Amino acid sequence: MNNKKLLYIHGLGSDRNSRKFLHLKDYFKDQFQYNFVEWNNDSDISGLLDTAEKWLNSEPEDQIVLVGDSTGANFAYQLRERLKANTIKPILVLTSPLLNIANRTSDFEFPKNILPQLWKIENPEDALIIATQQDEVLNQIPLFEKSLNNVNLIAVDDSHRLLKFENYLADIENYIQSKS
Repeated sequence: MNNKKLLYIHGLGSDRNSRKFLHLKDYFKDQFQYNFVEWNNDSDISGLLDTAEKWLNSEPEDQIVLVGDSTGANFAYQLRERLKANTIKPILVLTSPLLNIANRTSDFEFPKNILPQLWKIENPEDALIIATQQDEVLNQIPLFEKSLNNVNLIAVDDSHRLLKFENYLADIENYIQSKS
């Protein structure tokens, strides 16, 4: 039985068929047991994170990797902090992360039910962050101007959706291996 788990949390408007999640599964193949947190505009995020935490704790694991994309990165960060409080230290990978709703530049309305469930994460730490300074949805520039604690920040020439995501899989693999 594989004792490594990878949990994926998608961004706004996506679902279990997320292109990035499918790329991760295709790249890492049977190295992990895979699961995802599927949410929508009306979801109780705390309840979904409770369910995810139960899955992650369901059996002894050698390694837990949390991958969160955009809004899902905020939720992945929240879940990582919960696990840390229980002395579990997952590996955290954030892509195009929505760390602070104030950094959102897109003009489409953000779901009102989700807003109060977001954390304001000023100084992320202990993570791999893949982001672009040309992000058309979030102002990521402040992220690149900070001195972050134990963060591997990879600047990519891409859009918010990270259309070249498959090009970053080796970076994700290297980060996971460096934390193993």
